[in-house]
Amino acid sequence: MARGRKKVSTDSLDAKIEQQKSIMEKAKLKYETENEALAELIKLRNELRKDELMAAVIKSEHSYEEIMAFIKGSTESEDE
Repeated sequence: MARGRKKVSTDSLDAKIEQQKSIMEKAKLKYETENEALAELIKLRNELRKDELMAAVIKSEHSYEEIMAFIKGSTESEDE
């Protein structure tokens, strides 16, 4: 026995569509707000890491050139 589609009026569909649009807009706004919060947290973490790295460089007994060579992955034997 075949079942037919339920008869739905366009007015009720329009209302459901508007309701879903509203839900989507709220979700998008929440996503954008959360994304901005995440970006701010990452920015703060990177600033803290930069400060920590600079403090370590300043306290280091190695020269700037030695530190840069280490970071870039080169060794003294490669320079000779």
